[in-house]
Amino acid sequence: MIEAFGAVNWWVAALGALAYFVLGALWFSPLFGRVWDRAVGHERRPGERFPVSYYVVPLVSSIVIAAAAAWLAEAVGLDGFWDGALFVVALGVGVAAAVSVTNALTPAMRHPFVYGAVTGGYHVVGIGIVTALVVTLG
Repeated sequence: MIEAFGAVNWWVAALGALAYFVLGALWFSPLFGRVWDRAVGHERRPGERFPVSYYVVPLVSSIVIAAAAAWLAEAVGLDGFWDGALFVVALGVGVAAAVSVTNALTPAMRHPFVYGAVTGGYHVVGIGIVTALVVTLG
């Protein structure tokens, strides 16, 4: 595991983090922003500005998730498409999406399964992008 940390191509992990963050900007705005808003009970107003933390926290999280995925991918020795696909199923679906759905099940969430699907789907695709980059470029 320690050797894998040193073997990670951190430039590729950084590229993956940037791609993950940009995906979030697209995913939660033009693609699924309105669906997500309805799921959490938020109504966006034209020109509404979110606090800086709304952007900084996802950026930091994208960096952490991309680094962890790159490190784990290196540790298990991913080799090719099918290894990468199974890795995305394990990490994206088995961890990130499952946690998203579980965290959505609160009394305050208007549509927890919609929220879980949108947020979990984002993480599956994001981890898929990071994994594809690590497998092909790393």
